Amino acid sequence: MSISAIIGFLSGIATMIVRFMDWLHDKNLVESGKAQQQLEDLRGQIHDVQIAMAAREAVRADILSNDGKLPVNDPFRRD
Repeated sequence: MSISAIIGFLSGIATMIVRFMDWLHDKNLVESGKAQQQLEDLRGQIHDVQIAMAAREAVRADILSNDGKLPVNDPFRRD
């Protein structure tokens, strides 16, 4: 084998290693992006649940403060 053949062979191996490392890096970025999107979705869902819980607590407090009376602006109230 000549030196140029050995250098060409090593160059090919180095190119394959670099492409493989690039592929692993790109795959890691894609997985990281998916995880980030899932995290953002979960944060949005937690925010929605917190709003619903606050509304529920407000209704409970209103019911307790009115001693079971109907609200004045109740559309189903008969006068």
